[in-house]
Amino acid sequence: MIGNLEYTIDELARVADTTVRSVRVYHERGLLPSPDVRGRIGYYGVDHLSRLQTISRLLNRGMKLNGIRELLEAWDRGDGLAEILGVPEQPDDTTPETTTAKAPVPQLPEYMRKALAATDPLEGYRLANPHCSDLATRLVDAGLSTTSAFGLVERFRADVDEAVDRYAAELFFHMAGKPFIQSAREVGDRSDFETNVAIARLMTNRAAAELVDQALARHTEPPTV
Repeated sequence: MIGNLEYTIDELARVADTTVRSVRVYHERGLLPSPDVRGRIGYYGVDHLSRLQTISRLLNRGMKLNGIRELLEAWDRGDGLAEILGVPEQPDDTTPETTTAKAPVPQLPEYMRKALAATDPLEGYRLANPHCSDLATRLVDAGLSTTSAFGLVERFRADVDEAVDRYAAELFFHMAGKPFIQSAREVGDRSDFETNVAIARLMTNRAAAELVDQALARHTEPPTV
């Protein structure tokens, strides 16, 4: 049976169309589980081969090793689709009453309150949000107080979070979740799911960046004379 196949590291690299050095690097970086060591030889199974093929597909699609490791670790923990995608599950509270009751200006999160209390607030903010910190720094340079700059950035973040919460679950369900649910959920299906999740996240991120850029362009065009 295929589930009983075993490979030495050389055989695994050859079957997976990669190199022994790559297999060792993936193991050292935490992407590939340890082999079953008997005597002085490590033996790899079908799960290792499937994981290695998944890593190769994700690398070919532009993902970095750190991102792949986080994705695979989330899957190994048994996280649900929302956790793996980095999208918090939200209760179904979209009734008109709850929608209108949402506060338009969110309270500053704990990490921002700590940043404001630090000797250098902008540097404290940068540790958790480097790009948001760049925006906040620019706003401070433009004359806003640190608190006002942080508040403006956080309102922007809240709107982005709301847009992601509204659309991400449906987008990722169609691109990754639905095919997996309809599959036999075998080893190959799991690998396909991991790949589809990564692709869906990458494509959605790129589309979002493009849409934000287009929206910003509409607000930054020079006035006609």
